[in-house]
Amino acid sequence: MPTRTFTVAELADYGVPPSGPADIAYDPDLLVDEFVATLKYTATRRCVFRADDNRLYSVEYEAPIDMGDFEVGAGMPDNHGWQDTVTAVEVEERPVIVARWHPVTDEPGTDQPRRGALESLAEIWFTEAGAREDVARQSAANWIIQHADEVAELYDAYLATADDQQ
Repeated sequence: MPTRTFTVAELADYGVPPSGPADIAYDPDLLVDEFVATLKYTATRRCVFRADDNRLYSVEYEAPIDMGDFEVGAGMPDNHGWQDTVTAVEVEERPVIVARWHPVTDEPGTDQPRRGALESLAEIWFTEAGAREDVARQSAANWIIQHADEVAELYDAYLATADDQQ
């Protein structure tokens, strides 16, 4: 697993961590800021950013929990829980399919989707993976191009087995 060590000041120059999750919409080098876990007084978040070597790195940090008027404890640790240096893991984007339960709708079945493949995949990346909409659409398009032949072969094999079963 490739890693790179950054100082806290270097991460601050990259805008990591962002002031809030919505800040990634305005910085092309901040790709994702996602929730990881809730600790006793803070939340662990993961930020994916593009460094000066044009590679993508991921770091986890502690962020405050907004509990309104409720007391949340001793407060934030110094430097988001980091020491003087932070080890970032080099990452790449991969699609992950997750099964979830959703209400039944009146939309057409899987053989007649209302939206095209690009929009359907982009929606998965956008809503479920937390990527920005433009990143999600580009990722979906890249996935379709990269795997088009494989999907066509799988579909042909599916049709052949469906014909054999009839």
